[in-house]
Amino acid sequence: MADIRQHDHTRSMTPSRSNRIFTDQDLWYFRTREAKAIGPFRYKSEAEGNLDRFMSQLKEKLIQSR
Repeated sequence: MADIRQHDHTRSMTPSRSNRIFTDQDLWYFRTREAKAIGPFRYKSEAEGNLDRFMSQLKEKLIQSR
């Protein structure tokens, strides 16, 4: 099993947090894997916090579905 994980490159394909956060007309957004823009937020820190919350909710749903 460790051998399988050693060759699993899915983690490296996950976009970094900085690639998900962007600004448009002085407002901040974050992008989901499906390329859906979530926002607007007045501050970059709001977009970052909401992205963290969004990711935590997805992880919790994944754990619950197992």
